[in-house]
This record gives sequence, structure tokens and C-alpha cells, in this order.
Amino acid sequence: MDRIYTIGEAAKIVNATEETLRHYDRIGVVKPSKRNIANKYRYYSDDDIAKLKAIHVLKCMDMSLAEIKEILEHDDFTHIFEDQRAKN
Repeated sequence: MDRIYTIGEAAKIVNATEETLRHYDRIGVVKPSKRNIANKYRYYSDDDIAKLKAIHVLKCMDMSLAEIKEILEHDDFTHIFEDQRAKN
């Protein structure tokens, strides 16, 4: 069973700010797995944490958030890394 993390915990784990995670949610890059409707708190799963870590790696490869969003939607990490290596 996945552990559930608050936005603060998730931000700390992936070395990002809470505002960055909110931004990713707003633009649809990574949506939290759970959201409390009453207080609008965001909760992240282990899968969400993995995606957030992947974003960091992909940003280090000079990919835009639009490109990263597309990659995450298709879960095609292997193909993307091979394409990026070929460009370099």
C-alpha cells in the first residue's frame, strides 16, 4: 500500500517548494493522488513522488515542463532518455 504524503512532506522529499508542487498541479504536470475537498489539501502517493523525482531529472536534461508533461502522460521514460542521449 502506498504511503500518503502531505504537500510539505512531498516537497521536502523531492527538494522542491510547496508552491512548485501547486504549480505542477495547476498546469497538470503532476496531480496529487488525493485531495481533501473540504480544505483543498493535496496528498501525494509514492507514485507521485517518483514522478516528481523524474521531473527533476528531466529538467536537468533541459526539458521544458510541456515536454515533461507529455512524457509523464505517456510513461515513456526509456524512449525519451534514449532520444535525449542521441541529441547530445
